[in-house]
Amino acid sequence: MPFLLRTKIQIPPIPSQHVYRERLELDARLKTDQQLVLVSAPAGFGKSSFLIEWAHHLRQSGTRVAWYALDERDNDPARFGAYIQSAFQLAHEGHSFGEHFPEQTGPQEAISAIVNYVADEATPFVFIIDDYHLITEPQIHEAVGLLADYMPPNMRLAIGTRADPPLQLARLRAQGKIAELRMADLRFNPEEISNWFQHALGWLPTKDLLIQLDDLTEGWAAVLALIMMSQDHPNQDQFANQLAHYSLAQRHIFDYLMQEIFENLPETVRNFQLDTCVLNRLHPLVCRVLTDSDSAPRLLNQLATQSLFVIPLSDTEPIYRYHHLFEQFLRQYLQMHDPEHFLKQQRLAAKWHAEQGHIVEAVDHALSAQDYDYVASLIEEEAWQALTNRGEIVTIMHWLSHIPDETLDHHPRLCLYFSRACYLTGDIKISDEYITRAMKQLDHTELSLSEEQSLRAIAYNYSATLAAYRGEIGAGLEWIRQANNLINHVEGLDRVRIANTEGYLRYLIGDVPQARRAYQTALQLAQEIDHQYLTLDAQYYLAQIDLLAGDLQGVQDRCQSILAKASVKIGPLSIIMLPLVFVYYQRNQIIEAEALVRDAITLARRANIPDALWWAYLLLADVMWARGEYDEVKICLEQAVTYSQGFASPVMALRIGAAEARLALQMNDIDAAIEWAQKFQASEPSRYYRDQENLVLVRVYLAQGNTHSALAILEEVITQAQEAGRLSSVMTGELLRALAQQQISGPDDPTSLSSLEHVLQIAQAQGVVRLFLDLGQPAQRLLHTAVMRDIYPDHAQRLLDIAADAQAVQHPADVLTDREIEVLALIAEGASNQVIANELVISLGTVKSHIHHIMNKLDAQNRTEAVNKARSLHILAD
Repeated sequence: MPFLLRTKIQIPPIPSQHVYRERLELDARLKTDQQLVLVSAPAGFGKSSFLIEWAHHLRQSGTRVAWYALDERDNDPARFGAYIQSAFQLAHEGHSFGEHFPEQTGPQEAISAIVNYVADEATPFVFIIDDYHLITEPQIHEAVGLLADYMPPNMRLAIGTRADPPLQLARLRAQGKIAELRMADLRFNPEEISNWFQHALGWLPTKDLLIQLDDLTEGWAAVLALIMMSQDHPNQDQFANQLAHYSLAQRHIFDYLMQEIFENLPETVRNFQLDTCVLNRLHPLVCRVLTDSDSAPRLLNQLATQSLFVIPLSDTEPIYRYHHLFEQFLRQYLQMHDPEHFLKQQRLAAKWHAEQGHIVEAVDHALSAQDYDYVASLIEEEAWQALTNRGEIVTIMHWLSHIPDETLDHHPRLCLYFSRACYLTGDIKISDEYITRAMKQLDHTELSLSEEQSLRAIAYNYSATLAAYRGEIGAGLEWIRQANNLINHVEGLDRVRIANTEGYLRYLIGDVPQARRAYQTALQLAQEIDHQYLTLDAQYYLAQIDLLAGDLQGVQDRCQSILAKASVKIGPLSIIMLPLVFVYYQRNQIIEAEALVRDAITLARRANIPDALWWAYLLLADVMWARGEYDEVKICLEQAVTYSQGFASPVMALRIGAAEARLALQMNDIDAAIEWAQKFQASEPSRYYRDQENLVLVRVYLAQGNTHSALAILEEVITQAQEAGRLSSVMTGELLRALAQQQISGPDDPTSLSSLEHVLQIAQAQGVVRLFLDLGQPAQRLLHTAVMRDIYPDHAQRLLDIAADAQAVQHPADVLTDREIEVLALIAEGASNQVIANELVISLGTVKSHIHHIMNKLDAQNRTEAVNKARSLHILAD
């Protein structure tokens, strides 16, 4: 977990000068269905004050309340997810969450876990997110939109913001699910202004003065506060005279009042404010460092007691912040009048935060100080490993945009780290440029031999990764050889990544034993440093290698074990689901395959993992083929192409092209398959293993009657695959060879029978079904031959029986009527039969009949099982 500021997720105390406003009291106004409370108004209109007051009221009435005050750094999805999770847990102090939250999670996963937990509780719960206008990251908006859409009945979400968030507000309004407070609601009316003045200054303003105040401020709370604080408790006549002077003398009354206040403060206070205005959080210890004064804690407490633009953030700790508008004024004033002092204070703040382990805050202050060498050292020595472990790549990329080229030219390690960050976000071109920049520096920078060797090992590994990405296998293998020569100079993450890259290169050339050894090493190293994402990555490729080896059961055992241990579905789990989808498909478990691949697509979309999405849509295309949904097949293939385009990867292009041609053959579009075959044969040779593509080419030849060309390719594919341990390719190749030999010499051809026996031996052991179904009538004739010749006759007959029954597989959602789905949805809400009858205006007997049909169609024994199955099959929303 990242370092979290507890004060961001604690409900702030109600300020001593707070004015209670009865007309804004929400509880009596909120309707049951209004689960989203939107408090939207410009700065200074009292949004935060209102939400703080409401939060305390809710908590006193027995409602659990989570609070999260945002700042600009919370645009990192991983950081946002960690804070959301921690805010929720703080609101439930004393409760054990254990399996409900993983150690590292994104916003979507954290919100899903929260929704599931609250739904199981009866206790009312409100989540308040303040300053939401600071969020610009689409992934976070999507996650909050998910929360707004799927909150259980006992939950509300409140958002404080200066601008409407990009949520589905129009739809929520139409559904009556949103309550809104805006500038017109929050502005102080004359009665409230009068009460505030009496509370703050001890006297009631006259009617004329109230009109003057209302005209001048338009009920703007911040301006009202400024006016009151600038008067030093005058009598009413003096106040009126000064107010008239301000309104006539200054067009920008707000800026003028801020300056009037500041200039009239004691020098010690002004100096303290200028020394500390660079801080986002005021703590006595850091204030003492920035002011170089032991009296700083006392002065901070004095300012807080007097509410002099200092806002408390904790009931238990002396932590505060400046009012945002006053903070902006102070910083502008300091930069204008003493820019060197501004930079000095930022440097002091950076070093203090670094000493406390607040690395993100330290880097931010160092950037503001324009101390770029210090920024570089902080990222290299502290921030890089911490943030990449947590997946906070967005934060790193934000820093990159602020570091000048001349700094990067003296920090090769920083260049390499930024290269990796660019690679992880899909910008391969820029990633390569940073490697080149780092390598040039290594030839001219004075470093110790050990440091230079370490950086060269990292650079070689990153170069190997990019080479693999571009399809330059020979270059990649040479780079990884050089990286391995220097592996004793690196440790931790870089050792894992070198093993990963070698495994990936071996996987691309189809060398099963060497790829497995490399990924087993990567897995062990990732587990030793407890790196969740790299562990999942290694497990994914080990499953892929098992698929190459034809070990479907091994894949199922591996993937199901990992998924069973995951209490929350985080984005990277999508890659673990995909090999299991392939197993389900090959075993003809089409409904299970569809449910799982759609889950994987949902997770990969939320976590923005396009590398998973292109293969997911290829798998879904096969599922749609099995279901006879041919228009959907084409849509899935288009989606696969779309998600692969950003990678410009030859591997992806080859795989997708072959899948398109194979499915075209299965849908009897021979011309499309022949067109692909011509392009494939004209393509440049590659060191990738190309079994899948060559086997599709064989099928095209067989469709054209060109059996001799097909057999020539099969001989090469089967021989090479057998030597490299790619048993899955051997199985498909042997089945196609049996078909080809049967075309030439008839059903009793010895080579055909031998190949058929080999295929059925593997298929029976691994439960393979779809390989035979997808080849249609030619494969069924081979199976009849197997039964007649006593070649694994039981399994051959089973496959024939499945083929005889095989029509387009129907999803349960297709066979349930609209009315049955309505009944099922009410069952999921816990409605009794009588409630369902009343809701749908049907008889009790009709309800029972619908439920009977639902149970039969879903093959469920009871209501709970029916609802769970419907959710897993995406008939009902989770």
